[in-house]
Amino acid sequence: MKRVTLKEIGKQLNLSPGTISKALNDSHEISTETKKMILAYTQKINYIPNFSAKSLKTGRSNTLAIIVPFISSSFFFDFYEEISLILAQTNYKLILLQTFNDEKKEKEALELCIQSNIEGIIISPVKNDSSLPLLMYIMDQICPIIIFDRINHQLNTFKIGIQNNKVIYQATEEMIKNGRDHIVLLLCKDIGGNANRIKGYKDALFNASIPFNATNIVEISYASPKDDIDAELEKKISLLLASEQAPNALLSSTDTLSLKVLHILNKLKVKIPDDMNLIGFSNTPFANSLNPSLTTIAQPTRLMAEKSVELLLQMLKKKNRKNYFEFETYFLDCEIVHRHSTSAVVK
Repeated sequence: MKRVTLKEIGKQLNLSPGTISKALNDSHEISTETKKMILAYTQKINYIPNFSAKSLKTGRSNTLAIIVPFISSSFFFDFYEEISLILAQTNYKLILLQTFNDEKKEKEALELCIQSNIEGIIISPVKNDSSLPLLMYIMDQICPIIIFDRINHQLNTFKIGIQNNKVIYQATEEMIKNGRDHIVLLLCKDIGGNANRIKGYKDALFNASIPFNATNIVEISYASPKDDIDAELEKKISLLLASEQAPNALLSSTDTLSLKVLHILNKLKVKIPDDMNLIGFSNTPFANSLNPSLTTIAQPTRLMAEKSVELLLQMLKKKNRKNYFEFETYFLDCEIVHRHSTSAVVK
């Protein structure tokens, strides 16, 4: 279907394209009556503005980008949804790009942002140093960038996330208080934050005088939550269960692994929480409907989204003053939501 132009609308209404444009942008130069007439006509013909042309003319796109590893993760989807709701109250539009946890695709997403005249970027990077030269160039020459969730990235900017070492320490400590002394930490390999998660886990064991066993740290590789990792995960869990010091607790550090490991433990006839306490790292809305219901570490998605937008909008107002900001990292608190997969009393 051919796109209707401002020139064609002006021809029908006997007005100039400039008048049509000003009216659609609610300019004070155009009378209320004329605005109403033009708006009524454009709604009647389902006119869609050509934002690309407008961007070329004005140098502004009024568009922000959010770049995430994968939208199929409940945490990243919830974050995107919260950002969308916040920006709906502003004049900014939002595009969503996903990297599938791949550095090449992350670079392609950032290049697309440059080509599309994006005015600001909120990103959860693939790795701690991924696309660093390109991100530095964008920050210096193109637009401001906010980093969320994977906040160990080397780019110097505002970052919003959680203290992974603290929350994993708390979850491990809670399992120890429940009488669990052989605790498995389940990680997705090669993602930011793992070093801090391992530190929190080790510190909790050390402070409880429980010897650290390297085999109890299990890393699983996957590029997307949709990858078929069940066989590898089941094999590694089965080997641990068959060992002399079989685990009696498991702490999962991603929502994907949390859901898959619960299914596998049920398949292997492991009684939860009697034989195995299980804490997941998840924002899934289905945690309370699982069997048993899953105790989870819930991330503060809404607060993270609000802070990301707040800081990005501040940077946009001062974008011509590069040394205006002293960049900080903001740590938000997580909450352990108790359900039936742990021995703690469910309130």
